[in-house]
Amino acid sequence: MSLLVIQPDGVPDPLLARLSGINEYRCVPSADAARALFSADLDDIILARSEAQVRELIESEPLLDVVLICADEPDASQALQAMRAGALDVWNLAESVETLGERQQALVRRLRGRRQAVRERWLRHESDVQRDQRAGRYIQLGMLPPNPMMVGDYVLRHRVVPSAFLSGDFIDYFAFAQHYLAAYVADVSGHGASSAFVTVLLKNFSRRIRREYRVDMLTNPGQILALFNRELIEQKIDKHVTLSFVLIDLRTDELLYVNAGHYPQAILVDGSGARFLEATGRPVGLFPEVSYTAESAIIGPGERLVLFSDGVLEMLGGDSLTAKEALLLDAAGASDQVDVIWQMLGLRSDDQGPDDMSCLIVSREP
Repeated sequence: MSLLVIQPDGVPDPLLARLSGINEYRCVPSADAARALFSADLDDIILARSEAQVRELIESEPLLDVVLICADEPDASQALQAMRAGALDVWNLAESVETLGERQQALVRRLRGRRQAVRERWLRHESDVQRDQRAGRYIQLGMLPPNPMMVGDYVLRHRVVPSAFLSGDFIDYFAFAQHYLAAYVADVSGHGASSAFVTVLLKNFSRRIRREYRVDMLTNPGQILALFNRELIEQKIDKHVTLSFVLIDLRTDELLYVNAGHYPQAILVDGSGARFLEATGRPVGLFPEVSYTAESAIIGPGERLVLFSDGVLEMLGGDSLTAKEALLLDAAGASDQVDVIWQMLGLRSDDQGPDDMSCLIVSREP
């Protein structure tokens, strides 16, 4: 244990010599210096010289262990004010070494008991958090669609790699309205449980679209994103989402692509090679009024659409964003298998990055 004594002039008070037989002590010039050196793990105690110092220390950091020291017997009012300010005890340095030692040892036993109780509560809390995170991760995995899944002539494959237990990235795809296939990659702002909660809203929204779509949405999928934008704003959860959304007419193989602030853009791999589909729009959940213009293309036999989240870019080499985009184009053009694309990007299947990583592949069979 070390006693940190606030001594502005750095010259030990003669009365402090009475403590030298009890334990080691160090003089510090100010409350800030005492706060910087304090370590609960080393059973440190800060010795303050006034009720004002006690208050300054406790108000800046409530977990500090502070004792008020007095040159002689403090009056009852002084002791009461110090204890109300947060002091653990009041020591009279004029008392005998034996009495001071007993007071210190009693305080140490109390502090160690309290710190042990705090550690045990923290361990229980940490265990509860980990259990909740595992449960949340299990729920998120259960919300993802089958992988792979075939709809008509199309095979859909995906990968979602969270940066932690819970992911703010989400992928979904589904057939609806008899002849249509919808698919999207979404990236929720931020990380952690609040972002993961928005993925639940996304899944529920997917189910609603399957049941409650309007006919005009089939030719203008931007209206689907506009509807989700209104609903997310109404939730008032201070989150926004970027999405790449794809709608395919299974009868004509026409693809309609809308983008709500998502980067990178979707990659179309056709007979001419791999290229980005350029579509722009605001993220959902930020602005009350949004509109989206769809880009269209025809998916031929053996062709595909590949979508990534921006977390993949953060894991790529390359000196510039242009170089990283070129890597995405090369990888998307090389294969319709996620494992191969991952290898082309220099990633291992178990790699985790600073941000969530996602990939969705929508392939038309040859």
